[in-house]
This record gives sequence, structure tokens and C-alpha cells, in this order.
Amino acid sequence: MQQVLREIALVLPGRALTIALALAGGMAIAGCEPRVDPPGETAPSSDAIPEGIASRIATIQDIVATPVLVSLGQGEPAPAQLDQAMAYGDRITTADQALAEVGLVTGAVFRIGGDATLTLQPNQLLLDSGQMITWVQGTPTGPVDIVTPAGIAGIRGTTVFVNIGDDPTAPVEIFSWEGEVTFRLTEGGEEVVLTSGEQLFVTPGEQNIETVRQQVQPLDRATAQQRLEQSPLINGFGQPIPTRPELEATVEALD
Repeated sequence: MQQVLREIALVLPGRALTIALALAGGMAIAGCEPRVDPPGETAPSSDAIPEGIASRIATIQDIVATPVLVSLGQGEPAPAQLDQAMAYGDRITTADQALAEVGLVTGAVFRIGGDATLTLQPNQLLLDSGQMITWVQGTPTGPVDIVTPAGIAGIRGTTVFVNIGDDPTAPVEIFSWEGEVTFRLTEGGEEVVLTSGEQLFVTPGEQNIETVRQQVQPLDRATAQQRLEQSPLINGFGQPIPTRPELEATVEALD
């Protein structure tokens, strides 16, 4: 810039020189000033995004009694909190009389209890133990599979109950409260379909899908009515289960 000013001084006399120097000086000052973004155009810093929000795929919606514990990632179990965010890989457990309800961004909601242990995975709920009832609110954004020690149950807009006992060799129970539930063995692709009011018991390690298909049986009305009235997963929360009218209709249709 100094060289430019010298050349201007050699060729412009008097007032023209003064004007030229003023313009050149203004340009130099403007070039040194930092850029200021117009209001509303500044990109937000990643540090301003609260931790856990970007990876939130589920939220704890209700807690009944304790202990209900959550393990975030590889962290140690800690008491669960209402409205706590959960992400893939997180685990939630209940013990004794404790119950918990968790809503997923996919539209699926589940309640667990009875010494339950569940881990969140993409499109999958890994239930290792305990009891769970799961349903879908609205139109699901994708399929949700319940992975058990005996196989995989698929919910496609339905209400399904799963029970895994304390004995690891005992059969896993799957009951379709309403709608259709698919089931496939861990090592196989062929599916068995349960419709409203049908129950299935599958022993862990079972490899014959035809044997599984023969285990599908309708529940009798008296037993279903008792479950509807006494199940903690249905009746133990502050808010009634949204699909209760459909559950009642299933009971009425059973023999």
C-alpha cells in the first residue's frame, strides 16, 4: 500500500492528490477491519448444543417405584430421571416392583418391569430379562424388533407383551394383545405370525421354525381378562395405556 501512495504522489498534484490519498487510506483501513457477520447469519458453535440432545433417540417418560437404573454408553448404572435422554447403546434396568416407560423417536413406546434389562439399538430393543409391553403411537418411522434369548419379535403397529423368566432355560413368552406380531428364530429368516389374542412360548436354542409355529395358541378370555385387569405394565402407571380400547376388544373377541 505504501508503494501505491508514492506512485499517486508522483502523478497527481494539489487537491487531486489529497482526494486520492484519502480514498486510498480509507481502502487500507477497510481492508484491515475484521469481517462482521450480519445478524442471524452467524453459524452456531457445536459447543452450544446441549450434550446428549443430538443423539437422543429415546426419553424416559415415567418411573414407578425404584430402583430404575440407566447405564449411558459404557458408564456405570445410575438412578434414572424423568425426561432423561437415551441413545443407542444405553441400557435401562428395573428391579423389585419398579416400572419404567420409555418413548422412542420412531413412535414406539415400551414399559418394562419385573427385574428387566433392556438395551437400545438401531431398530431393536434388546430384552435380556424381565417383562415388557410395547406399542406404537401414530405411524412408525421404521420397524422395531424385540430381541430375546429365544428369537426376534417384530412389531408393526401393534401391542405386544414379552416375558423372560429368571430361568435362562425357560421358554420366552410372546403375546399379541392386538394386531400382528412376527417372530423369527435368531438363526433363521422364516417368520411365524401371531394375531390378536395369540400366545407363543419359545425355548432358547430352538432351531425348528415348524415346532415354533405349532406353539402358537389363542389365549382364553378369562386369562386375558385377568391380565388386562391386574397387569402392572397396563395398570401401574399414572397414564392409561393408549391402546387399552384395542386390548379390551381383543378380550371380548376371545372364547
